[in-house]
Amino acid sequence: MFGFFRRDFGAAGLYDLYNDGVLTGIPLVVAAVTLTLFLPCIAQFSVMLKERGWKTALAIATFIFPFAFGVGFLLNLTLRTLGVEL
Repeated sequence: MFGFFRRDFGAAGLYDLYNDGVLTGIPLVVAAVTLTLFLPCIAQFSVMLKERGWKTALAIATFIFPFAFGVGFLLNLTLRTLGVEL
């Protein structure tokens, strides 16, 4: 959730989870890729609203949410199907 407010907090959270041994291997890679593709943060969304208007900003957000999670799902499925161990 912190990653939605500020992307750097999301990356820092992944780093902390990795250091604590909570998140390693495939889940860490999938989370990093999904975070990278996800809508950067509320501040960036606010700028999109101001520069592009609410219709375009909502269209972009409507595309990005399922796209980021879909890519994360497919990446997870692919890595596990291929038996990749990280």
